[in-house]
Amino acid sequence: MILAYIISNSAEEAENIATELIEKKLVFSVNIIPDIKSMRRDGDKIVKLKRTIVLAKTKSLLYKEIEAEVKRVQTTGTAIVFSMPLTQLSQDLFDSIQLNTLKA
Repeated sequence: MILAYIISNSAEEAENIATELIEKKLVFSVNIIPDIKSMRRDGDKIVKLKRTIVLAKTKSLLYKEIEAEVKRVQTTGTAIVFSMPLTQLSQDLFDSIQLNTLKA
């Protein structure tokens, strides 16, 4: 199991991504966190940005399909997606992810 961490440029785009991922059974559930302050280096400058984060719970074997779907749906900028392993989770959540996502 993994937590897919998806960075979006807007809350609207994040909702579109989340809806597509859930409808296609690529993820079980998502949390959308709007208005995240982000900072990064661009050469000698520090750039400040506002982003929305989508946290999606799913099976690790679906990651490549999730990344491809995010790239397809995202309309602005470059898709930024990575995953973190879920090493400890409740049995109920584990069962829900297994039942409500594609068979990998």
